[in-house]
Amino acid sequence: MRPSNQQQPIWAWVVLIGGALFLISALPGMLFIIFMPFWKADELSFFTMIFAAISLCILIVTAWGMKRAYNALRDYNRAKKAYELESLQEKKLLNNLSSETKKPIWPWIVIGLGALLVVSAGPGIIMLPIGPLFLAGMSTDSGTAPDYVPFLIIVIGYGLMAGYVILLIKAIKTLRAKK
Repeated sequence: MRPSNQQQPIWAWVVLIGGALFLISALPGMLFIIFMPFWKADELSFFTMIFAAISLCILIVTAWGMKRAYNALRDYNRAKKAYELESLQEKKLLNNLSSETKKPIWPWIVIGLGALLVVSAGPGIIMLPIGPLFLAGMSTDSGTAPDYVPFLIIVIGYGLMAGYVILLIKAIKTLRAKK
């Protein structure tokens, strides 16, 4: 039975859809890395085994997360159906209908853009937190760049990341908000 204050598992949808899109984009390369030691045994080294183990761990964690998200959605839908049957019987008795509020679309756009970034970057998304530092370091190698360019790159890069995280948190709070 679902309590009336239980909220929709939005994160389960994000994990399920994001995991599927990630697997679609990264699975061929990861399978190649995993099976390369068997395919080209003469190139077997410590690093190929480490990379194969990391790829296998990423695939296992992604599949595990997707399975948990699917189970959360399945349990939520079962509880929702039971609750709807129960509330339908109560509505027949009380004959009192309530109106539902519409949720805005901007949170889905924010979440979708982040998911698009994760899918398009693939495993390279791990580089995102150090990206501005790397770009700032590379900008110091050119002799013609002014001294403020590395600082500007760091401020803008981390500012964009912080702004997106704030928007994502507000989007999730907006979607979870009740009437």
